[in-house]
Amino acid sequence: MALNLSRNTKVFVSSVNGVGSTGGVLTCHVSTAGTGYAVGDIVSFANSSGGGSGFKCHVLSITGGGSTGPVATIGVPNNFRGAGYAATETVTENAVHVLGDASTNLTRASGLIVTINTVSGTTTQDGTRTGTGLFKGNEVTANTFRVGVLDGYSFSQGSDSSDVTISEAGAAPNRGSKRFNDSLPPAEWSFGTYVRPFVHGAASFRVADDHDCCENILWAAISGTALPGDSTADGRGVVVGTTAQNGSICNFEKSDVHELMKLSIYFALEKTTYRLNQAQVNQAEVDFSIDGIASITWSGNATTIDQVEQPLEDPSKFIIQGTSNQTPAAREAASEGTGELNTDTYAECFNYVDTTGPQDADYLRNKLSTLYLDADAQGGGSASNGLDNKTYDINITGGSLTIANNVTYVTPETIGIVDKPIGSFTGARVISGSLTMYLDTKDNGSNDLLTDMAAATDLVTNSFDMRLFMGVAGTVASDGDASDSNDFTAPGVEFNMPRAQLSIPTIEVGDLVSTTLEFAAHGSDLLTGNEISVKYLGGTSHTQSGYLNTSSNAA
Repeated sequence: MALNLSRNTKVFVSSVNGVGSTGGVLTCHVSTAGTGYAVGDIVSFANSSGGGSGFKCHVLSITGGGSTGPVATIGVPNNFRGAGYAATETVTENAVHVLGDASTNLTRASGLIVTINTVSGTTTQDGTRTGTGLFKGNEVTANTFRVGVLDGYSFSQGSDSSDVTISEAGAAPNRGSKRFNDSLPPAEWSFGTYVRPFVHGAASFRVADDHDCCENILWAAISGTALPGDSTADGRGVVVGTTAQNGSICNFEKSDVHELMKLSIYFALEKTTYRLNQAQVNQAEVDFSIDGIASITWSGNATTIDQVEQPLEDPSKFIIQGTSNQTPAAREAASEGTGELNTDTYAECFNYVDTTGPQDADYLRNKLSTLYLDADAQGGGSASNGLDNKTYDINITGGSLTIANNVTYVTPETIGIVDKPIGSFTGARVISGSLTMYLDTKDNGSNDLLTDMAAATDLVTNSFDMRLFMGVAGTVASDGDASDSNDFTAPGVEFNMPRAQLSIPTIEVGDLVSTTLEFAAHGSDLLTGNEISVKYLGGTSHTQSGYLNTSSNAA
């Protein structure tokens, strides 16, 4: 018996479930080993007689003991499987590249022929969900990301049931009861991540010099309907910028939709992988605790949770395909799923983007965070019980910012079956938070803010230009400037709320008297989703061989 240790868990977030077009290569074996191949070669194959195309493999081992030789084993990442193939077809090598160089077709290697044993269908392993695409960890179309989560993650799905009871009068009443399972409520999930910006290097999955962040796909899911892009096209809430002024920006102007981007979230334990289907990011809570590292707690729901058994549907796995020197009987057994030609115990980096290492991206220290708070004259100024034009000088001691989509899932109530959630829709978008600070007496400090707010009795709604700079000092060029201005230097993150509504601060008595400031971000009106923009600037360059967006391993 093997047990799963939670601290060995890997979490993957993807916009697909690993199942692509019909006829993708599922299992195969090397039928002619060829000559001159080296470990690490990327081999592309000519179209099959039946019209299959797009199949590639990764040379894992060779025979002969030298630096080059005949192929022994190959690996087929999910984005190499192609489409349109049929079982028993053979395909022959037509190009060989070294990893990261798609420009040169190597002449030293030739002759590899692979026979296809089985091909994939168009639904997940239980046949109930349509395939949404293959995992891709490279190219500008990367759709699957390993996310470094913090201790305390959770995922679960309970059940709703009803009880039928008997209630009788008399000397010997019946007192039985019976319970029925009615439905599965939406699954719940939660995990924390560090706030980690970076810059794409020369060999990365997006364009070099673009600013990005490890949690980009989560920002995309909470703010839009599609993967991060390099423009503000419909459906995208995230812009990946190329300059120190633009950075990587997330806004919510594309989030006024009934359904935001649906994700597949994979919790790959030591021995078991669980998939959360049609997951949505309902809430993000940003933590500004000054003694810690900047982090975000993400949470949401999903329709169902299932256990992934097929490597095709597991981004942490790939299949070792057959060797050329095994017997025909072994190959036949493997084609039936009972032989040794298929193993699924190896992680495959091409299936997902991995920026979890300490050298891949920056960490931010909350101790360096700063606050910019400015109010234009409102309500006739302080003389008319309003606010004067003033910029406040406040050092925060902590706080949090919460972005909530208030997603609701819908579950049928059919008698006689166990119903499952059929979908979801968004509710009101609420962006709010609180900040703590010492109560001081300096000019335009926290006490002046408390006094000004308490005196503004004629303001039903106030408006402050509020900027939270996480892990860095901010310098705002002018009141009301946009997030694409050069307000801070990398690495850091800016949360820009140009129309924040502030509540009257409350006083808390301790060793040092402090005050708590609650706020809510407003849009320019009720119909415009410009309450907040989030800008990342990275300082660390992420470069990883095999992710180059022009590489030979690009799908």
